[in-house]
Amino acid sequence: MNQEITQFIAHARSKGMDHATIRMLLLSAGWKEKDIARAMTEETLDMPVPVPPDAGGAREAFFHLLMFATLYTTVVSVIILFFTFINRLFPDPAVDPAYSYNNQSNYSGIRWSLAAILVTYPLFLLLSRFLLKEMRVHPERAWSGIRRWLTYLTLFLTALAMIGDVITLIFYLLDGELSVRFLLKVLVVLAIAGLTFSYYFISLRTSPVKK
Repeated sequence: MNQEITQFIAHARSKGMDHATIRMLLLSAGWKEKDIARAMTEETLDMPVPVPPDAGGAREAFFHLLMFATLYTTVVSVIILFFTFINRLFPDPAVDPAYSYNNQSNYSGIRWSLAAILVTYPLFLLLSRFLLKEMRVHPERAWSGIRRWLTYLTLFLTALAMIGDVITLIFYLLDGELSVRFLLKVLVVLAIAGLTFSYYFISLRTSPVKK
């Protein structure tokens, strides 16, 4: 523990300041809540507060990274799958001159997307349920740094996808080259990115209040 904060707490207590006043002064000076609580504990107790063996660390990072990796894989696979079906329903000879319903490469793309979704989506649901259950038992884990960083990264990426989607739509609208095939692809990206953004934006706002 930083000796400066420890000495300040001891000095403030000797002047008769209470816990709340000392905490407010340290917070206003830029000290973190965690450092203040630890310093006050060590200043008054002979034994430090025990830390859970799994608090933060690699375990938490592993589960959150794996969950978001399965989310990204699922979202990309769903978009590719929808795009493939749209291309098959509305073929464009100018774009796909060699397109054929019997082309095995088209079926291969569908198989890859389905395989990815069948593996990653159930895994994403299981990991999400597991992490939400842990946060109900330990509400402070909702404020985990790795969780919040990955959530904001997801919000950033989905926001970029929606912005790029709308820009592309307006460009082709002004260029006069809109087609049913193109509009359906725009709607797919907007819907999937919008749902993902909305879910994680709401999850941040409804996180348990930090005590």
